[in-house]
Amino acid sequence: MTSGLWLQVVAVLGGLCLAGPLPAQESKVRAKPAKIKFSEKRGLRDRPFTLTISTDAVGAQIYVTTNGTVPRPEVSSLVSGPLRIETTTMVRAAGYREGRLVTEVDTHTYLFPGDVMKQTGAGAPLTWGTNQNELVRADYAMDREIVEHPAYRGEFPEALRTLPSLSLVMDPADLYDPTRGIYSNPRQSGDAWERAGSVELMPGEGRRGFQENCGIRIQGGWNRRPEESPKHAFRLAFRKKYGAGKLEYPLFEGAGAKEFDTLVLRAGCNNTWLHWNATERKQGDYLRDQWMRESYAAMGHPSARGLFVHLYLNGLYWGIYNVTERPDERFAAGHGGGAPKDYDARNGENVISGDDAAWNRLFALVNHGVTEGAKLAAVGELLDLRAFIDFMILNFYGANADWDRASNWYAARRREPAGPFRFFVWDGERTLEGMEANTLSFDDDLSPPRLFHRLCEAEEFRIQFGDQVQRHLFGQGALTPEQAAARFRYWSQRLDPAIVAESARWGDYRRDVHRYKVGPFELYTRDDHWRPEIRRLLQDYFPGRTAVVLRQFQRAGLYPMVAAPTFREQSGHLVLSAPAGIIYVTEDGSDPRLTGGAPSVQARAYHEPMAGSLAGNRWRARALVQEDGHSQWSALAEP
Repeated sequence: MTSGLWLQVVAVLGGLCLAGPLPAQESKVRAKPAKIKFSEKRGLRDRPFTLTISTDAVGAQIYVTTNGTVPRPEVSSLVSGPLRIETTTMVRAAGYREGRLVTEVDTHTYLFPGDVMKQTGAGAPLTWGTNQNELVRADYAMDREIVEHPAYRGEFPEALRTLPSLSLVMDPADLYDPTRGIYSNPRQSGDAWERAGSVELMPGEGRRGFQENCGIRIQGGWNRRPEESPKHAFRLAFRKKYGAGKLEYPLFEGAGAKEFDTLVLRAGCNNTWLHWNATERKQGDYLRDQWMRESYAAMGHPSARGLFVHLYLNGLYWGIYNVTERPDERFAAGHGGGAPKDYDARNGENVISGDDAAWNRLFALVNHGVTEGAKLAAVGELLDLRAFIDFMILNFYGANADWDRASNWYAARRREPAGPFRFFVWDGERTLEGMEANTLSFDDDLSPPRLFHRLCEAEEFRIQFGDQVQRHLFGQGALTPEQAAARFRYWSQRLDPAIVAESARWGDYRRDVHRYKVGPFELYTRDDHWRPEIRRLLQDYFPGRTAVVLRQFQRAGLYPMVAAPTFREQSGHLVLSAPAGIIYVTEDGSDPRLTGGAPSVQARAYHEPMAGSLAGNRWRARALVQEDGHSQWSALAEP
């Protein structure tokens, strides 16, 4: 039985038990298990109700549990009538005939906001295993200072409705048992530490959700450590041994996959209210990684999509989580074609598909120097240079302070036919911190920064880098102040009411439960901590960061000092302008500059407005400045 108080279901006896002889057609093995039918939809409720459970499996008897375990005749309650649901309850139901399971195992979670506000975890385990030979103190309660605070008390029920609800239900022993529970052993990983469970999405507002049985395991690296974070991330694996084998549901907005083998429930670690460093706790916003992934997509590349939910774990509110795709070999195949087995894929230093032969060839090549054009072309066969440049520009814009050879990025390449590696943004929580932060100098072998530094030895790479800077930091580019802020504002507005629930669940942890490393240890709230950080980012960081990082690129020789031309249309003519130099323009989409620095034969020097329009054309232009026998081109400009 469950809820914040592990509350009970009251059974009202009736006549639901099914009986009768099997018709001839029922004696055959079913292709699919029979359905369990619930009279009431899962989701948030304000009033008690009566629940009827039935099945079309003739002769089956329905058994239910409310504690997370799978119903079995020998240990579960036989349904003999409607059930009265008065409190937060997770109902699991299954039909048996002559002791054999003949239906699916279905789960419906019913959530009462009033119960969530009063959640204490009474009856739940007092500890979550051990860490460094010490018991790990469990924490379930909602902080009374938040839920009863005049500024938040009236908002709380609605705060739980402003994001979709996601419910994970599983055997409590698989969560908390000292020897086999995943939450009591969070540093254990791999298939041996995956447990069966159910996931339900309840989007609210009359929208259709889903329920699917799946495997559940702890996800991530550093925040597996109990001292670092008590709020662990999860990975959901949809396999046939648990249920349908795939989640078929349009989980994310817009184009992209509509079925999933894997989902990650990101809990947040850096720049959250649970971090060991008080500076990062004060900067807690929970949005940085989502912003980074969406920014890479805005730059024109495949990127793991995400959304935010309120997570419930066996009926207990667990906080705000970021549900995302995992950019593994399946993700790469979904965007690049072929089958997952056709791909080499990496999660940092860990090979998760294929092998590292091509990876080692790539680094052997760049570590021997890439000053010659032929070597840069050879690198281009193993690495998608444009996508890599954009990947690096984004991480430099955010001044990523937490990546190396080991972690916090994914990469994949198709082996047959052979293709180049492409990087995917992951775990960008240590970004968007200081306005003047500069991480261009960081280097580590076998990491994206090492590729960057070796490639910068080649002039043509620096030219390409500057062209991509022009594309993304000017005009309507993805990293202009307006566009960068708009993506952040979209999610901050959606999290603003919901963050009150996160504050009640975890905002007091470092003050009241575990004072770890650097103080001060405060009660973290929306109005005193979260909103000021959101304002700082929207009012200061995004308006100023583009210009700051542009200067950093110029000082590093990655963006020319010569300004690129601008385009405008006037009276049916195309007008170009540049502060200095001769403007060279092409009409066929080709580069006015040839490799090596000479003007292209397709380029013409611009002297006066040209007949034409911006729409539907392929104009390209650069400015060329020649002084003291030296020539310098601007970055490539497009309308």
